[in-house]
Amino acid sequence: MNIREKFGQRLKMLRKHKRMSQDAVSLSSGVDRSFLSEIENGKSSPTLDTINKIAKALNVHPEEFFIFSVSEPSKPYEGKTLEKP
Repeated sequence: MNIREKFGQRLKMLRKHKRMSQDAVSLSSGVDRSFLSEIENGKSSPTLDTINKIAKALNVHPEEFFIFSVSEPSKPYEGKTLEKP
């Protein structure tokens, strides 16, 4: 499995954890729903700006997309820099 596929699976898991549809994330982030689908299916790679928009829509820190496990998000994200404990 390549990094695009891992990223897409993680995005989908986080989205479902937040009980949000692709349409809801699309409306909240401004990212086209079909592009979100392509990302989740490992067919497209988002830019850093797009990752940040999706993270804000899901209220997770962008780094959560790169934790390739089945864990739930560890911290809420509001578009601000989080301080490390």
